[in-house]
Amino acid sequence: MVMVDKDRRYVHVNAPALLAFRVGLSDIRERRIDDLTPPHLLPTMNGFWRRLNENGYVTGRYDVANPDGTRLRVVFYALANALPGLHLAAFAPEDWSDLDLGALDPAPDGGRSDLTARERQLLQLAAQGRSGPRIAEELSLSPATVKKHFERANAKLGVRDRAAAVATAMRLGLID
Repeated sequence: MVMVDKDRRYVHVNAPALLAFRVGLSDIRERRIDDLTPPHLLPTMNGFWRRLNENGYVTGRYDVANPDGTRLRVVFYALANALPGLHLAAFAPEDWSDLDLGALDPAPDGGRSDLTARERQLLQLAAQGRSGPRIAEELSLSPATVKKHFERANAKLGVRDRAAAVATAMRLGLID
């Protein structure tokens, strides 16, 4: 996961993202998203940025040009103003297998899913940037029921948190 400011400058990058980008924290803090975007994809990145700021969230697939010259295709979800003035993006390499994504806590069925329609609906709303309480309000459910649906979806997908569930469901084509 990464956090960027309004100028698209990296403010915080967690350890897995630093490994994916193949840089150190001090190096990445000197960079902007544009610096890791292949030049021919800058218009695409600008479109993602515009949608993030207009809608409050954006999801998709994106090519990263690492400083060492390697390329990385990722599936991502970004949330505008996760903290005041800071945008949060969670991502996973597109070509990671279910074993790569579930290596720490694999689901009993190998990470495949039998999500219910309601679980997919909640994950889709989460992918659109809605919080648990807002989802509960929109669907006329109790917050405890929403929490239970997310717990079941996480277990079925073999992940530990909502961001990983959204990313995995997107990668598996279960949600948009």
